[in-house]
Amino acid sequence: MKKVIISLIAGSVFFLLTFSETQAQSRAPVDPVSQGDWILNFGIGAGNPYFNNGYGFGPGFKVAFEGALWQVGPGVFTIGGELGFSYFAYTYANILDVKYREHWINFMIGARSAYHYGFKVKGLDVYAGIPLGIGFSAYHYDYYDESWWHGYHPVFPYVGIFFGTSYFFNPVIGINAEIGYSATYAQIGMVFKIK
Repeated sequence: MKKVIISLIAGSVFFLLTFSETQAQSRAPVDPVSQGDWILNFGIGAGNPYFNNGYGFGPGFKVAFEGALWQVGPGVFTIGGELGFSYFAYTYANILDVKYREHWINFMIGARSAYHYGFKVKGLDVYAGIPLGIGFSAYHYDYYDESWWHGYHPVFPYVGIFFGTSYFFNPVIGINAEIGYSATYAQIGMVFKIK
């Protein structure tokens, strides 16, 4: 009896996933981003240690909001803003097992501009752009049971480049990925279109 129930549940889940994917394909727009659209995306990934404000691997988070203002050739040109965050921690240990820990917390805020083009593929949006703004960093270290907070590079310029792609399941929601040199080196997340 257990095998029958598990088979029924597995079959139902498979049917629902297949049906929802078929429905999503039929509702996905050919050009997901058009003039007049507003796009909100967010993602998590590998953080960027701007101006040596970090060491090793650290998580990063970025949220961006853009408006498609101008039709330029086959695509659209967007302008908006973004907010990013990254955190890095590193521990050193010597022969006597004395540990020295460092922590960096980085916040980046800036304007953002990109060019979006969908290649006439249903649900696909491919884009590239630049962020420009300012970053803030807090640096903390622990050494011999003492602890201090101070700015490492407390304020730094925030500029970079990013390449991204989104796939919309329907006219409103999709998945998003970006790579480049911005608040994150690489990230994956969600994208929403607001009319």
